[in-house]
Order: sequence, then structure tokens, then C-alpha cells
Amino acid sequence: MRLSSRLVLALCACTVLVGGGARGARAQSLYDARADARAAIDSALARARSDHKLVLLDLGADWCLDCVVLDRFFHDPAIAAYLAAHYHVVRIDIGRFDRNLDIDTKYGHPIEGGVPAAVVLTPRGKVVVATRNGALESARSMSAMEVMRLLQDWVSLAAGT
Repeated sequence: MRLSSRLVLALCACTVLVGGGARGARAQSLYDARADARAAIDSALARARSDHKLVLLDLGADWCLDCVVLDRFFHDPAIAAYLAAHYHVVRIDIGRFDRNLDIDTKYGHPIEGGVPAAVVLTPRGKVVVATRNGALESARSMSAMEVMRLLQDWVSLAAGT
């Protein structure tokens, strides 16, 4: 019996969530419920004004399998290098759609399209893109190349602003 790549990826992600050792513990704390998201955004924007990178807000929650999968993509060596070169990433915990909703509102309700959701900001805080279309909502069915293409497209969009 052959397992589809989607099923294998989902099973791997579930293994991480249920008890994948030290790596599983890291995955369980992707989104810090105690973090001051507004201060983290302000800090990332200040760094971005200095180094001219974009700010990528990653809105999600630890219970979200697609959020865990997206994190795995973000740690892929090629994607991680691209992120580091072009973005400051700020993870924002949305809880059970009951936390940091003021940030969701401020940036155009990207979580309405599902999570993970992303907002890309210029160093001055202008919204380049907000994934109200659910572009990342099914990260488990995406390839690393598709995630990389989105990140590259967003950088291109920002260059045009």
C-alpha cells in the first residue's frame, strides 16, 4: 500500500504534535500566548526601518496543523535563508480565534481566510499583502517551492510599492 505525500506529511506533523521529543516540544510553542504581539511588531518594524527588510506577521496557533507544517517549511534551509535575507518574522498567537483580534482587525482580517495567515508590512508599516484569500490555510498540501514562490511574490509586490 502506497501512502500519498499529503497523508505522509499529515502523519509526520501529527507525530510532532503528539510527542516528537525535543522537536515536538519546540513545535508546541510556536505561538507564545504570553507575548506582547504589538511590542513585537513595533520592534520588527524598527529593525526593518534600519535594514530595509519586510515584516512578515505569521498569525496562527499551536493547535493548527497547517501552522506547524508552515513552520517546518520556514526551517527548510533554502526558505530559512530567504526569510532571513528579506523578512523579520513575528509570530502572533490567535488562540482559538479569541486572542490578538485587534491585530487581525488592524491588518484587514487575514484570519478570516483561515490560519496560518500572513501579513507583509513595509518598514513603515504599510500592508503589502494580507492573506484573506487563505493562501497558507492549507500549508500541509503545499510544497516548499510553492511557499518559496509566495514569499518571493510578496517581496516583488513590496518592491512595486
